[in-house]
Amino acid sequence: MKDPFPIAPVPWLSQAVQPLAESLNLPALPLHIHEIIFSLVLYTVVYYPISPLLSSRLFPSHYKTLSLRTRINWDAHVVSLVQSLLISSLAIWVLYADDELRSMSREERVWGYNGGTGMIQAMFAGYFVWDLVMSLLHFDVFGPGALAHAVCALTVYIIGYVSTRSKMDGGGRSGRSCLISLCPGFTDSSEAQIRRSASSQ
Repeated sequence: MKDPFPIAPVPWLSQAVQPLAESLNLPALPLHIHEIIFSLVLYTVVYYPISPLLSSRLFPSHYKTLSLRTRINWDAHVVSLVQSLLISSLAIWVLYADDELRSMSREERVWGYNGGTGMIQAMFAGYFVWDLVMSLLHFDVFGPGALAHAVCALTVYIIGYVSTRSKMDGGGRSGRSCLISLCPGFTDSSEAQIRRSASSQ
């Protein structure tokens, strides 16, 4: 499936993130960086001003009496709800609309790549970038557990853009990242799928 996101990748943005993507072995990241930023902005706007406005209208006697700490937590939960509804809806749609995904083997579905699943992954990554920023800004509200969750979840979704291609290690041997050695099903065909997707956009 070609990436169904309605906004095409922004060339200068993709080029700007390319060196970082290459150094971290994340070849599909430049194809989806605009989606990550879009979702980060979307969740930020849901957090403020949408959640406070909507919450104060839907629950006027309750929301307005909350302490600042509790409002921050409330608004973050509204963002979480919006994110879960959006991602679940998009993921179900991709599962039913993506003929390429249905034709993949089990291993290709787990370790492979296509534009639809890359978009879903970008929407998750954007949410966890937002979550990381909120956990840092409001550490006193959310605490170390939320910060650790944000870091770990963001890492998991960014790792999804990884490639099997690796650079030569210091000893001159061809090496694979420790992630790839833990995930032997991720094959060179996954990288070929990323290249096909990039060339079709």
